Amino acid sequence: MEKYNKTKVNLMKAIAVIFEITFNQTIKSKKTIFMVMLAFLPVFLTFYFRLAQPNHIVSPSFVLFHVMSFFLLFVSMLVALFYGTSIIGDEIDNKTITYLFTRPIPKYIIAIGKFCAYLVGVFLILIPPIMISFLIILSDSRMAGDYSYTVDTFANQLGVILLALIVYGAIFMFFGSRLKHPIIAGMLLAFGWEKITLIVPGIIRKFSVVHYLISAFPVAPDMQNALDEMSKGASSSLATSLIMIAIITVVFWGLTIFTLYTKEYKFDS
Repeated sequence: MEKYNKTKVNLMKAIAVIFEITFNQTIKSKKTIFMVMLAFLPVFLTFYFRLAQPNHIVSPSFVLFHVMSFFLLFVSMLVALFYGTSIIGDEIDNKTITYLFTRPIPKYIIAIGKFCAYLVGVFLILIPPIMISFLIILSDSRMAGDYSYTVDTFANQLGVILLALIVYGAIFMFFGSRLKHPIIAGMLLAFGWEKITLIVPGIIRKFSVVHYLISAFPVAPDMQNALDEMSKGASSSLATSLIMIAIITVVFWGLTIFTLYTKEYKFDS
C-alpha cells in the first residue's frame, strides 16, 4: 500500500512538472498575443452595441446569441487548433520529444500533463472575454426581464464552449502527435468539413463534432428560430450530444496515447 501511494505521488509530481513546463511555453508563445486579440474582438463589438444603442435594429438577446455563436463556431475552434496541435507537435518540431521519452515517466502521464496545461491556458484566454461580453450585454435595461434565466442560459452556453475546447483539443492533439502537417489537417477539419456540414442537410451532419455542440447549445426562446436555421432542424437530443462529445474526446485521447507508444519519432541529424 505504501509503495502504491509513493508511486501515485511520483506520478502526480510528474504531471505537475510537465504541466508547469507546457503551461509556461503556451502562455509565452507568440501566438498567444494574436489569440487574446481575437478572443477580445467580440468585446469591442458588444461595447459598440451598448454605446450606439441601436434599439431599432437589434435586441440584446440577438447580440448575445451571435457573440456566443462566434465564440463557439470560430474562436474556440481556432484556439483549439493552434494550441491543440502544439501540445505534442511542438515537441516534435523542436526535436525534444525524444528527451521527454527518456525520462522515467509513462507516456500517458506526459499526455495528461500537457493536455491539462492546454486546458488551463485556453480557458484563461477565452473565459475572461466571454464573461466581459456577457456583462456588457446584461447591463442593457432590456435584459432585466429575467436575470436568473438569462444567467442560467449563458452558463450553459459557456459550458458548451468549454466542451468545444476539450473535444477539439483532443482531436488536434492527436493530429499533432501523428501527422506531419497537423495545422493543415486541422484547418481542413475545423474550417472545411465542420463548416460544410453546417450547410448540408441530412444525416451527414451527424458525422461532425459541431452538430453535437450546436445541439447542446441552449438559447433564449426568441432566438430558437435562429438556432433551428443554423442546425437545419436536425438537432440531436442533449443526452445524445453529450454522450457523442464524450465518446469523440475519449477516442481521440486513446488514439494519441496509442500513437505515443507505437510511433517512432526519427529526426534527420
